[in-house]
Amino acid sequence: MKRSVLLTAAKEDTELFRSELENFQISILHYPLEHYRALNENDIVLDTLEELEKFENIVHGSKRNARFFVEKLNEFDKLDEARERLNLALNQHTADYLEQEGIPAVHPRADGKAINLLEFMLRIRRIGETLYPCGDKTKEDLPGFLNELDIPVQELVLFTLEGPEEKKLQKYQKDVAAHQPEIIIFHSRRSVNRTQAAFPNLNYETAKVISGDQAVTDKLEKERINVNVQSDGSWESILEEIVNLLQDEI
Repeated sequence: MKRSVLLTAAKEDTELFRSELENFQISILHYPLEHYRALNENDIVLDTLEELEKFENIVHGSKRNARFFVEKLNEFDKLDEARERLNLALNQHTADYLEQEGIPAVHPRADGKAINLLEFMLRIRRIGETLYPCGDKTKEDLPGFLNELDIPVQELVLFTLEGPEEKKLQKYQKDVAAHQPEIIIFHSRRSVNRTQAAFPNLNYETAKVISGDQAVTDKLEKERINVNVQSDGSWESILEEIVNLLQDEI
């Protein structure tokens, strides 16, 4: 019998996770309450792309970041200039995307974390000025790590994060009311607010609640939502916790 899992993260952030879930007896209730949209700060973006030669590295923290960056490279015909820089990817998924777009990319580990990539940069002595494409609502670890080591890094903000349109949200609400999820994932602190606002009638007493990390757990506890299991902050660990829950019920 399939167990239903409520997932509210953006499509771009959960491609691999959703693909892996299909290998199990899981019915994915994916109702994205997060949507990424490109910003129209073209003057700032173009000024940066005109100076790509000053950057030793371009670091791509996710496929999402890389996709918005590649869109701008194509728009302003700067793909060749980007290829001449060392492009570093946080994981295999992101590196594969860059390769498909004709940009050679290097990554230290398939499931890498920011600290792994930082250690790799130090090991190969690529500690010059670094460009980091990103969004305005997503706080990422690597720029902070680089700043702590006085490695110059410029964050290039390319996209923002929005909620779903009202019509789509109403459809989500109707579907969730008809299929109360048995497992609820809170992947971030932001998802706690968004999920409660979108689905105020979720039954947390009967569902298993998975928290993305300690900060998410702390927020859920303040909202008096009991956490059954806590992951270590990655989609891989969330998947492991779901599998463990399924095995416990066998």
